[in-house]
Amino acid sequence: MQHTLSEEDFALAHALQLYPRVSWSRLAPVLDAAPVTLARRWERLRASGHVWVNSYPVVRGSAMQVALVEVDCAPGRLDEVATTLESIPAVMSIEYAARGRDLLLTVNAPSFTELSALVLDRLGQTPGVVSTRTHLAAAVHVEGSRWRLDALDGDQIEAVRALRRDDAGPAADPVDLRSTAYGPIVRELGTDGRAGAAEIAARIGRPASTVRRQLATLVRSRSLVFRCEIAQLLTRWPISVAWWIRLPTADIGEAVRRVGADPRVRLCLSLTGPANFLVNAWTHALPELVGMQSDIERALPAAEIVDTSVTLRTRKRMGWLLHPDGRCTGRNVPLLDA
Repeated sequence: MQHTLSEEDFALAHALQLYPRVSWSRLAPVLDAAPVTLARRWERLRASGHVWVNSYPVVRGSAMQVALVEVDCAPGRLDEVATTLESIPAVMSIEYAARGRDLLLTVNAPSFTELSALVLDRLGQTPGVVSTRTHLAAAVHVEGSRWRLDALDGDQIEAVRALRRDDAGPAADPVDLRSTAYGPIVRELGTDGRAGAAEIAARIGRPASTVRRQLATLVRSRSLVFRCEIAQLLTRWPISVAWWIRLPTADIGEAVRRVGADPRVRLCLSLTGPANFLVNAWTHALPELVGMQSDIERALPAAEIVDTSVTLRTRKRMGWLLHPDGRCTGRNVPLLDA
């Protein structure tokens, strides 16, 4: 199996990061390739687990409670615990940490009550779990859907953005993602964020015309995030690191502006607890971490970096189970079943 990506592969992935549901016919002139060539290239990349498009609910206000949960496991039971946790829909992501904790989970729930039950009654009582520490996300400032490759030039980037603007249409009101009308479509999009109306209709047993109308409304409602993912270890940024930071609350807005401008940053969260700000980034190599940490310290002079955590391996990312080399296994645990 191919374990490297060509420049053409990276260009296609970058374009789909900018516009995950763009049609091949619309994208073809930008990438100077025939639509059928792009379709074949995409199917190869998706089948091999190198690149995939997923979707998940937008976090709006208190509509979804998000938290980071540190998990410590009994000796020799780490893999057993991870296997149990990966099947839980509310556990969006699972990372193996280099120090300070065995696993770092990103979890979500529709309400604070359900989040509490998840952490206390389910995660905390999982066989092999010794202890958990929960950090509630007060705000999600930057998240992974904004991270970009660097395979396209400036003109190509603007061309893809223009396609997205042209196709957007007027915004629709947010929809109930768990309703009878939209729930089945949302689940199909969670499995394949590029699925079309005819394909979805065949799977859920509805007329294609009905699904086409509902799908258009769903996309225009901006209730879902569509996100093109790539196997991290095959990119030029194979190292994932998180900085846990203590920062005066009044400085958080400025911190988001300064740190979030770095293209390596994938996640910024405001958290409860002594470390009230988290920055996650993908970097080129371990020595780069020192320089990036110095950049953060210069940009945020009032900040104290409480902990630095390097991810040894990502087992699950936004509902998708991953191979040790970061490729997608093709197995998905739908987030909305949580």
